[in-house]
Amino acid sequence: MAGYPRKLLSLELALKNIIKELKKDEIKKITGKSESHFRKCTDEQDLDHKIHHLDSVKLDLEFRRRKLGSPMLEAHESMLEAADLKLGKLDSTSNTLIDISAKIGRLMEATKGAIEVDSEGGTKFTKNEKEKINIAIEEVEKKILTLKQIIDSN
Repeated sequence: MAGYPRKLLSLELALKNIIKELKKDEIKKITGKSESHFRKCTDEQDLDHKIHHLDSVKLDLEFRRRKLGSPMLEAHESMLEAADLKLGKLDSTSNTLIDISAKIGRLMEATKGAIEVDSEGGTKFTKNEKEKINIAIEEVEKKILTLKQIIDSN
Protein backbone atom coordinates (compact mmCIF):
# COMPACT_ATOMS: atom_id res chain seq x y z
CA MET A 1 0.00 0.00 0.00
CA ALA A 2 1.37 3.41 -0.99
CA GLY A 3 1.28 6.44 1.27
CA TYR A 4 1.31 6.45 5.02
CA PRO A 5 -1.32 6.25 7.74
CA ARG A 6 -2.70 9.58 8.81
CA LYS A 7 -5.09 10.52 11.60
CA LEU A 8 -8.39 11.30 9.99
CA LEU A 9 -10.62 14.17 10.96
CA SER A 10 -12.37 13.26 14.20
CA LEU A 11 -15.62 14.58 15.64
CA GLU A 12 -13.59 16.10 18.45
CA LEU A 13 -11.27 17.95 16.08
CA ALA A 14 -14.20 19.18 13.98
CA LEU A 15 -15.92 20.40 17.14
CA LYS A 16 -12.76 22.23 18.26
CA ASN A 17 -12.72 24.05 14.92
CA ILE A 18 -16.40 24.96 15.30
CA ILE A 19 -15.80 26.37 18.78
CA LYS A 20 -12.95 28.52 17.41
CA GLU A 21 -15.22 29.91 14.71
CA LEU A 22 -18.40 30.61 16.70
CA LYS A 23 -18.89 32.96 19.61
CA LYS A 24 -20.14 31.65 22.97
CA ASP A 25 -23.56 33.27 22.60
CA GLU A 26 -23.91 31.92 19.05
CA ILE A 27 -23.27 28.36 20.23
CA LYS A 28 -25.84 28.80 22.99
CA LYS A 29 -28.41 30.24 20.57
CA ILE A 30 -27.90 27.46 18.01
CA THR A 31 -27.92 24.48 20.39
CA GLY A 32 -29.25 25.71 23.72
CA LYS A 33 -26.03 24.45 25.31
CA SER A 34 -22.96 26.30 26.56
CA GLU A 35 -19.56 26.47 24.93
CA SER A 36 -18.22 24.78 28.08
CA HIS A 37 -20.41 21.74 27.37
CA PHE A 38 -18.96 21.41 23.88
CA ARG A 39 -15.40 21.94 25.10
CA LYS A 40 -15.90 18.87 27.30
CA CYS A 41 -17.08 16.98 24.21
CA THR A 42 -13.76 17.69 22.47
CA ASP A 43 -11.87 15.45 24.91
CA GLU A 44 -11.58 12.07 23.17
CA GLN A 45 -10.81 10.39 26.51
CA ASP A 46 -13.93 11.73 28.26
CA LEU A 47 -16.56 9.06 27.62
CA ASP A 48 -19.18 10.92 29.69
CA HIS A 49 -19.30 13.93 27.36
CA LYS A 50 -20.02 13.17 23.72
CA ILE A 51 -21.81 15.46 21.29
CA HIS A 52 -25.43 14.59 20.55
CA HIS A 53 -26.27 13.96 16.93
CA LEU A 54 -28.90 16.72 16.79
CA ASP A 55 -26.39 19.28 18.10
CA SER A 56 -23.93 18.14 15.46
CA VAL A 57 -26.53 18.72 12.74
CA LYS A 58 -27.48 22.14 14.15
CA LEU A 59 -23.84 23.27 14.17
CA ASP A 60 -23.28 22.02 10.61
CA LEU A 61 -26.41 23.83 9.43
CA GLU A 62 -25.06 27.07 10.88
CA PHE A 63 -21.72 26.51 9.18
CA ARG A 64 -23.48 25.83 5.87
CA ARG A 65 -25.50 29.02 6.31
CA ARG A 66 -22.17 30.86 6.65
CA LYS A 67 -20.76 28.97 3.64
CA LEU A 68 -18.09 27.35 5.83
CA GLY A 69 -18.82 23.74 4.94
CA SER A 70 -20.05 20.92 7.17
CA PRO A 71 -17.24 19.99 9.58
CA MET A 72 -19.21 17.44 11.58
CA LEU A 73 -20.52 15.71 8.45
CA GLU A 74 -17.00 15.65 7.02
CA ALA A 75 -15.76 14.05 10.24
CA HIS A 76 -18.46 11.38 9.99
CA GLU A 77 -17.53 10.74 6.35
CA SER A 78 -13.89 10.44 7.34
CA MET A 79 -14.71 7.92 10.07
CA LEU A 80 -16.82 5.83 7.68
CA GLU A 81 -14.10 5.87 5.02
CA ALA A 82 -11.57 4.68 7.61
CA ALA A 83 -13.91 1.85 8.63
CA ASP A 84 -14.40 0.85 5.00
CA LEU A 85 -10.65 0.74 4.48
CA LYS A 86 -10.23 -1.50 7.54
CA LEU A 87 -12.96 -3.80 6.25
CA GLY A 88 -11.37 -3.87 2.81
CA LYS A 89 -14.38 -2.16 1.27
CA LEU A 90 -12.62 0.33 -0.93
CA ASP A 91 -14.76 2.68 -2.99
CA SER A 92 -14.67 2.46 -6.75
CA THR A 93 -12.06 4.44 -8.64
CA SER A 94 -14.66 6.61 -10.36
CA ASN A 95 -16.46 7.46 -7.10
CA THR A 96 -13.15 8.35 -5.49
CA LEU A 97 -12.27 10.63 -8.42
CA ILE A 98 -15.65 12.34 -8.06
CA ASP A 99 -15.01 12.77 -4.34
CA ILE A 100 -11.58 14.25 -5.08
CA SER A 101 -13.22 16.75 -7.41
CA ALA A 102 -15.70 17.74 -4.69
CA LYS A 103 -12.92 18.17 -2.13
CA ILE A 104 -10.91 20.28 -4.60
CA GLY A 105 -14.04 22.40 -5.08
CA ARG A 106 -14.19 22.99 -1.31
CA LEU A 107 -10.49 23.89 -1.34
CA MET A 108 -11.08 26.37 -4.16
CA GLU A 109 -14.03 27.93 -2.29
CA ALA A 110 -11.98 28.30 0.90
CA THR A 111 -9.05 29.83 -0.97
CA LYS A 112 -11.16 32.10 -3.16
CA GLY A 113 -13.10 33.32 -0.14
CA ALA A 114 -9.88 34.10 1.71
CA ILE A 115 -8.35 36.20 -1.07
CA GLU A 116 -11.39 38.34 -1.74
CA VAL A 117 -10.97 42.00 -0.83
CA ASP A 118 -13.93 41.91 1.58
CA SER A 119 -12.73 38.74 3.33
CA GLU A 120 -11.62 38.59 6.96
CA GLY A 121 -8.03 39.64 6.16
CA GLY A 122 -8.59 41.38 2.87
CA THR A 123 -6.10 40.10 0.31
CA LYS A 124 -3.80 38.68 3.02
CA PHE A 125 -4.51 35.34 4.68
CA THR A 126 -5.49 35.44 8.36
CA LYS A 127 -4.68 32.60 10.74
CA ASN A 128 -8.31 31.50 10.60
CA GLU A 129 -8.36 31.52 6.79
CA LYS A 130 -5.10 29.57 6.64
CA GLU A 131 -6.60 26.97 8.99
CA LYS A 132 -9.67 26.54 6.77
CA ILE A 133 -7.51 26.20 3.66
CA ASN A 134 -5.23 23.68 5.40
CA ILE A 135 -8.22 21.59 6.47
CA ALA A 136 -9.46 21.61 2.87
CA ILE A 137 -6.00 20.56 1.65
CA GLU A 138 -5.95 17.69 4.15
CA GLU A 139 -9.33 16.52 2.87
CA VAL A 140 -7.99 16.43 -0.72
CA GLU A 141 -4.89 14.57 0.47
CA LYS A 142 -7.00 11.95 2.25
CA LYS A 143 -9.01 11.27 -0.90
CA ILE A 144 -5.82 11.03 -2.97
CA LEU A 145 -4.50 8.51 -0.42
CA THR A 146 -7.72 6.51 -0.84
CA LEU A 147 -7.22 6.55 -4.62
CA LYS A 148 -3.65 5.31 -4.17
CA GLN A 149 -4.92 2.47 -1.97
CA ILE A 150 -7.50 1.48 -4.56
CA ILE A 151 -4.90 1.47 -7.31
CA ASP A 152 -2.47 -0.54 -5.20
CA SER A 153 -5.14 -3.12 -4.34
CA ASN A 154 -5.85 -3.89 -8.02
